[in-house]
Amino acid sequence: MTQLMAALLGLFYASLIWAAPVPFVTAPGPHATQGRLEPLLSWFSGEFSSQEQATFDARFTSAELRLVEIWPGEGPFRWVYAEQFLTERAQRPFRQRIYRFSPLPDGRILMAELTMPRATDFAGAWRRPELLDSLTPQQLSLREGCEIWLTRQPSGEYKGQTRVGHCATDFGGATTLVQYLWIGPDSVRLLDRAYDNGAHQRWGSPGEGYVYLRKGMRHGE
Repeated sequence: MTQLMAALLGLFYASLIWAAPVPFVTAPGPHATQGRLEPLLSWFSGEFSSQEQATFDARFTSAELRLVEIWPGEGPFRWVYAEQFLTERAQRPFRQRIYRFSPLPDGRILMAELTMPRATDFAGAWRRPELLDSLTPQQLSLREGCEIWLTRQPSGEYKGQTRVGHCATDFGGATTLVQYLWIGPDSVRLLDRAYDNGAHQRWGSPGEGYVYLRKGMRHGE
């Protein structure tokens, strides 16, 4: 029970970070955006689950990740709606976000994380995108300082993290959060580490983080 509660707290705290109004961002041209964001956006789409990981490692709770691209043609950016929920509590997501992707001149990809007002109103939008019809990019709030810079690795996957000391939190005795992200063709790995002012870790994902496999895939395929 203690391990389960620790895992749940890690998932819960990671979803409760300060949000700030979306600042002005210089946007790239639409044609450059489309070409330089693939295959990342094709990989960062679909239905994923950490159930296999939870089966073999009691430190992890079985959770689901749903990703769907939204707002095609909405400016030069590309947008993804993300929803996470425990496998046994599909109707109660613990995290809902919209990610905004844009390519940078140095070849990296900037992934900004935004929250939405009354997020529970949009629960299930991964399978019913029309729920987002009333929402516009101007209504979103940026988690300022929590942007992730993604770089493609020699292995082909994308890897990125937030800047250390820039992503603020006031939960669980921590003051700053560092988030790591790996995106492959059939997996998404998320690792959170939260620290206090003394650089002591206060909470976060266990081990190597939550590994979400594309549904229908099995390890080694």
